[in-house]
Amino acid sequence: MDHLKNLSRSIRVWVLIVALLFSILLICNVISFNDRNKDNGWGLGNGLSYGIDFAGGTELWLKLEHNVSSEVMTIEKGVLENRLNQFGLKDIPVSVYGDQYIIIQLSNASMTDIQKIEDILKQQAHFEERIDGELAVQGSEISVDLSSQGSGVYSTGNGGYGWYVGLKLDSDGACRFGRVAQGKFYGADNPKNRPVDLFIDRPQNTTILMSSKLYGLMGNTTSAGQDNSKDIYYGDSARKVIENRSGIPIIVYAGDDNQTLADYRSYLGKGYTKTIIAEDESKISERLKNMVQDLGVDAQRTDISNSSIDTWIMEVTGLKTTPRLNFDTKGDCVYSAQITGGSSSQDAADKEILQNRVWLTSGNLPEKAYVDSKSTIPASLGAQFLRYSLLTGIIGVLSVSLVIFLRYRKFFIVAPVIITGFSEIIIVLGLAAMIGWEIDLPAIAGIIAAVGTGVDNQIVITDETLASKGQARKSASVAERIRRAFFIIFTSAATIVAVMLPLMTFVAGMLKGFALTTMLGVLIGVFITRPAYAKIIEELLKDKE
Repeated sequence: MDHLKNLSRSIRVWVLIVALLFSILLICNVISFNDRNKDNGWGLGNGLSYGIDFAGGTELWLKLEHNVSSEVMTIEKGVLENRLNQFGLKDIPVSVYGDQYIIIQLSNASMTDIQKIEDILKQQAHFEERIDGELAVQGSEISVDLSSQGSGVYSTGNGGYGWYVGLKLDSDGACRFGRVAQGKFYGADNPKNRPVDLFIDRPQNTTILMSSKLYGLMGNTTSAGQDNSKDIYYGDSARKVIENRSGIPIIVYAGDDNQTLADYRSYLGKGYTKTIIAEDESKISERLKNMVQDLGVDAQRTDISNSSIDTWIMEVTGLKTTPRLNFDTKGDCVYSAQITGGSSSQDAADKEILQNRVWLTSGNLPEKAYVDSKSTIPASLGAQFLRYSLLTGIIGVLSVSLVIFLRYRKFFIVAPVIITGFSEIIIVLGLAAMIGWEIDLPAIAGIIAAVGTGVDNQIVITDETLASKGQARKSASVAERIRRAFFIIFTSAATIVAVMLPLMTFVAGMLKGFALTTMLGVLIGVFITRPAYAKIIEELLKDKE
């Protein structure tokens, strides 16, 4: 009982207990930091995200036609992520491997999802620059300077940063841009220069249906708020951004179904075969939607719900950014230009450059890619892998515990090893659940490696502790011997982290999961489980010195 009382006063033991309980809540999805698992309910393992090894799915390895630089590879990856998100395939891991491969993993993917990704690779996104609704440049007429000199960040002198992205236009785009932009630059005396609207996949042959109340609100909305850097209006109303600058007609529903259907028939005669319904069923009924579809119009509901008006406009129109025209073309052809902007920090400016380069190259991938290999794991087989992995882990811990028992012949030493070993696994899984890291076979291998390292450390602690009882070392107390053991443990942990960091930083694919879980296991062991184990052993051996 004295041992239990002393251990209950130890901060190191309480840190282990709290971390263990919190991790169990995360693993069982009682506490959730991961949006993907919020609807899974409570249950063992429901808070974890599983990779294709366990959940089943498909891994696509895309090969580029040529080796490319890291900058071009970053753009290539960004374009693919942008397209996947745009087509509704969100939260799909896209990673780079070397200078010629891109890996896409789809957990629980259907054949439709796989085919959709392959179609996205073949499809060319439609990029446009428009000024006051008139086409200035299209994607096929633009080439982006992807060299390090083609973009840059500079200090504006007032704590802010400016950035630029250079691009070149062919003769058709250059001359059209010069003509369309003529008269849209008002000079330094009048800074109300018109925006150059950048669209990706602006809806074609499409109308928008909204209530008369929302239509009136759109007409009175002229600002995105206090953050001028995100202002898409430039003095225009939201209605004008949609109808004039995006070129998408709005059909107003005033409560008369027959009049609305007549409006659709009129637009059908002009070739408008698609429509976006801007409000939910309480404002525009599902019955009216079905009636519109019966006319032969493809109706999709993208209601504004809780989104801000400007965010919703950008989503439905394909509007990506609206840089201001910063020079007078005088109607001349413009063969080179820059997209410019401002940011509050250098890091934000770098992100703006990357995002704009992705948008500007979304008409074409910088380097063509094709599916080099495709591996599929059925969900049933993945679940079997998971069961076998858990069983292997349990058998491993018990086997090691048996070996330790045969070495020391003392159960009070083996029991803490088993407890801290399992605790370490649970805490690693809990942390993975919190950060949304997918658990796959390499991650399980990393956990096993970390636990193995932990057992090594615990043997060092145990040997140093037991050695203090020997006649030759009577002068050294248990606490002093444990402090010496921790010098060895910290050195070992630092070495493992140093070895794993390059795998996390420079290598993509399976090795990242192994490296991350190994480092997490080692760090959790050094700062949580090893100190608790040392305190337990120190307490149990006090009356045996």
